[in-house]
Amino acid sequence: MEAEQERDLREGTPVLLEDRRVPVTAVIRRLVKPGREGEFEEWVRGISRVAASFPGHLGINIFRPRDPAHPEYLLILQFDREENLRRWLESDVRRDWIRRSDDLTQGPEQRTQVSGLEHWFTLPGRPVPQPPPRFKMAILTVAAAWPIVMGVSVLLGAILPGLGMPGGTLLTTVVLTALLTYVAMPNLTRLFYGWLYPSSGKG
Repeated sequence: MEAEQERDLREGTPVLLEDRRVPVTAVIRRLVKPGREGEFEEWVRGISRVAASFPGHLGINIFRPRDPAHPEYLLILQFDREENLRRWLESDVRRDWIRRSDDLTQGPEQRTQVSGLEHWFTLPGRPVPQPPPRFKMAILTVAAAWPIVMGVSVLLGAILPGLGMPGGTLLTTVVLTALLTYVAMPNLTRLFYGWLYPSSGKG
């Protein structure tokens, strides 16, 4: 398939985005009724298990509310490509789970779809505007990843000198992904929010 797409590109034949395996993310916000947080947690665990059984599911991150007066959950759901995400979002089983949450939440879900690096540039409690320019996302991602890779490499060389390249690369990748997802990118996005989203203000 990839070879055919490369040939089509060389020959000038259009290639639909849906035919390419580009990771895609759904950012879902749900405002929970006060006192129903425990039931909503059970609901999240249940629907997450079902979503994980669908083809192309890559994982889900759950950001829980920090302000009890505004119990908004942010669910970041990722699939390997748009077709598989759409299959889950439009499935009858998901519709049934959404109906079960009606009594637990205030209003319908708010959902935004992003692809590629864009899911790293969303923040809990902030609106999700149009994705920032790709060059800005690339600059911040490189700025975050480079010192992490260098630091982890030096640390592993000092602590585990005999680990070897395959094991060292795997461990570096795991640490890099975790730090980018949970530490570096959220903080960089907050710091440079006004630059990433100039029309939204610095908030």
